[in-house]
Order: sequence, then structure tokens, then C-alpha cells
Amino acid sequence: MGEFSSSSSAGSSPAELWQRVGDAVGPIVDRPELAPLLDKVRKHAWRITDADIEGLDADALYEAVLPVAFEVADEQRRRALEAIG
Repeated sequence: MGEFSSSSSAGSSPAELWQRVGDAVGPIVDRPELAPLLDKVRKHAWRITDADIEGLDADALYEAVLPVAFEVADEQRRRALEAIG
């Protein structure tokens, strides 16, 4: 089923699983032409519209957006863990 099947994650801590997801997502790629979109992903992703992604190649879009979205989620996760302590 793949490297993220339930059998391969048995015994892994949540932090290890989170790290594996981050590794799978990949690094943030500097795409100046996507800067306005990626800024929206960072600050208020719920406001992204079809017009924001019109004409963009789906693969390039995923490669640019997923790492940024993961970065935001990881920061929020870290803050939550610090808050609960």
C-alpha cells in the first residue's frame, strides 16, 4: 500500500509521523511568480479563489503550495504543543 500504510507506522511517535509527512511534502520552492498566492496560503488560505490559481499547472501548483501549507500547519502544531506544555 505504500510507505505510509498503518503497518509501517506501527510504533512510530506522532512527531516521527509528522516528520515523515514533511519529508514527503518536500522543501519550499522559491517561485516569485506565485508569491501572492503563497502569501495567501500563509495568511488566509480560506480566501483563495479560482482566480488565484487560474492558468497554473496543477503539478507545479501542488509542488509550490503543499510545502507552504505544511510549514504553516507545522508552526501551528508547534505553538499548540508549547501552549499545552
